[in-house]
Amino acid sequence: MALSKPRLSRARHLQQQGFTLIEIMVVVIVIGVVIGMVTIAVGANDPRTIARKAAEDFMLRTVYLSEQSVLKGETYGFFLEERPLAEVSTEASSEWCYYWRRVRDRNWDALPEFPDDTCLPEGVTIEVMVDERLWKYDPELEFQDPVFGLYPSGDTSGEIEIALFKADAMSAREDDIERITLNLMGELHWITEEDRLGIKRDDRYESSGRRMFR
Repeated sequence: MALSKPRLSRARHLQQQGFTLIEIMVVVIVIGVVIGMVTIAVGANDPRTIARKAAEDFMLRTVYLSEQSVLKGETYGFFLEERPLAEVSTEASSEWCYYWRRVRDRNWDALPEFPDDTCLPEGVTIEVMVDERLWKYDPELEFQDPVFGLYPSGDTSGEIEIALFKADAMSAREDDIERITLNLMGELHWITEEDRLGIKRDDRYESSGRRMFR
């Protein structure tokens, strides 16, 4: 995927809205604390809890990097790979791992904050829609393209919808699917968690947040 040239004129505007990004991070952290309490009460092996924790980790990193992209004037790319497990279990033969990179001298370099890849818990699946098309991983590619990018202008490279769930051999229940959206203006929404907390959103997020991926 070719990342379009960032619109630098918007960067100044978003830098003036730094408090908004910080406030978002505070909200996500608070949500994380609540999730931690729920995890203890419900149990770590519950499919909904496992997918919810994976969504929380993704949100924390994405919110942080969205802010850093604007403040540092750097372009970040999100990469996603499906990798075979060394020891095949009865639940899954592969795992999904993602990582972030930044553009340096026309190359994708590792981030000092997150130098290592993040692999989802065993059995957790991730599906991504990019501009209303299902993204597919191609293991034959020697060099993977980013699924989407974050620009210094605060914009992103596309309309992104993500579904995280721990599925059995058949399919995941709707209640066990965690949904996240990221639009072209860099607005990030954890749809499922906002629904749980009763947070109202703009109507344009309603349809995308409830689209079935499978």
